[in-house]
Amino acid sequence: MSGVDRDALFGRTLRLCAWSGIASIIFFVIGGVILGRMIPPLLAPNDSADIMVQKISENVMSMRVGSVFQMISFALFAVYGAGIAAQTRRCERSPGFSYIQLMFTACGTLVALLVAFSWALMSFRPGEYEPTVIQYLADYAYFLAVYSVPVFGGWCLMIALPILMVPEAEAPFPRWVGYLNVWAAVLFAPGQMVLFFKSGPFSWNGIVALWLPFVAFFLWILVMCIMMLEAAKRHGN
Repeated sequence: MSGVDRDALFGRTLRLCAWSGIASIIFFVIGGVILGRMIPPLLAPNDSADIMVQKISENVMSMRVGSVFQMISFALFAVYGAGIAAQTRRCERSPGFSYIQLMFTACGTLVALLVAFSWALMSFRPGEYEPTVIQYLADYAYFLAVYSVPVFGGWCLMIALPILMVPEAEAPFPRWVGYLNVWAAVLFAPGQMVLFFKSGPFSWNGIVALWLPFVAFFLWILVMCIMMLEAAKRHGN
């Protein structure tokens, strides 16, 4: 296969990875927002266990279907992350940052899939589990989503560093994308405050600890997908 052919194949692969990231956002909007009621949160951390059971029982079918869409959404993270690592690899003489990115991609995908798995379990038989089990699963899902800052923040930093450390002409993405990833890691950080609050802006349904990291996360995915599509153009069809 000629160099041109290989470059064209890489471009198509990168485009697939980018569209997988965009698809993950669409599936999450369907499964996590419209059906699953994860955002805006149906549940609250200061709800009693019985109240949580009642809320889930009243929305059980939409939560079940929503969890299916969430599983698909989060599984696509692996494809999306692999595309970024592949593009980063092209500026490295020996793989380093790209391999670390793949490790964070795998960890982040697992964490996200466990969120959807917890959502599915909550809606499986809410009237039969002990109410405190349902409450535990709700806490577990949101803690996985927003408390795991080192996983998702570390992922962003491992994307930023190779962009910022090589000469600009050799960088896998424009320099501003590196700074964007640093800012994304910073915006994820308030998620760790959920350990200390059960109500207010720093709880797992609060504007600072939940909404800020979630909005930053999906905007980060969208921007990185657009940049992968731009990179794919440089590699041909």
